[in-house]
Amino acid sequence: MKKIILLISAVICTTMASAQTKAWKIALHVDPNISWLKPDNNNITSEGSKLNFGYGISIDKMFTENYAIATGLNIFNTGGTLNFHRVEEAIDKTNTTNEYKSVAEINRTYTLKYLEVPLTLRLRTNEIGYFTYWVQVGVGLGFNIRARADEEIDHKKIYKAGDWVEAGDQVIDYVGNEAKEDEDINDDIRLFRTSLIIGGGAEYSLSGNASVVAGVVFNNAFSNVLRGEGVELINGEPGINADKSTKNFDMKAISNALSLQVGILF
Repeated sequence: MKKIILLISAVICTTMASAQTKAWKIALHVDPNISWLKPDNNNITSEGSKLNFGYGISIDKMFTENYAIATGLNIFNTGGTLNFHRVEEAIDKTNTTNEYKSVAEINRTYTLKYLEVPLTLRLRTNEIGYFTYWVQVGVGLGFNIRARADEEIDHKKIYKAGDWVEAGDQVIDYVGNEAKEDEDINDDIRLFRTSLIIGGGAEYSLSGNASVVAGVVFNNAFSNVLRGEGVELINGEPGINADKSTKNFDMKAISNALSLQVGILF
């Protein structure tokens, strides 16, 4: 994937260096999308997609009437729901100063916001009637600016007196299933997100240089967006080593989104 990014970037930079300036096109757009997270580990399952809303400005540097280098600045929202196990804390309800290590099943819906800079090639047809059709392909570099989650926590095993016991054995009067909303999960999300951007659509000419633009854009991450560790499952049960430590794995998933992009082009 890194080679693809470097190749596309090299082509774009070479084109920009050698071409003559023809015109600029600027568009303001909104981007409702449906997004999902694709895990890269059998111990993580995808539990559903998420509806989001984004917006941005696109700037096309035209080199002929038919092709341009397209960049800009987007507020890109993405996310999805994942199910996994990891080490948490269980609190004794009879004595809230007592906290116990637990292995819990987590069902988490991610809401991730990125400041994204796209760098793409955009190809346009000649105007056909009032319509001009376009396609684009390139890369995006995103910087995470907000990470929140709603989650359900179900404690499965609790570590007490040197051993792991089933939470249902009532060894402690623990806080059982927990629900959290709008939790700050910045520590669990990587700062950078790189992606492949592919899209296509049409422009409808209005008066002067203004046009209405609409299209569909697929934003496919190259890089893992998660940080932290989960606990492996063995035959459906949390994995525990001989020394009573948990069998851990690195959290990995990529985020994808399919957007409807609508805007005004000047």
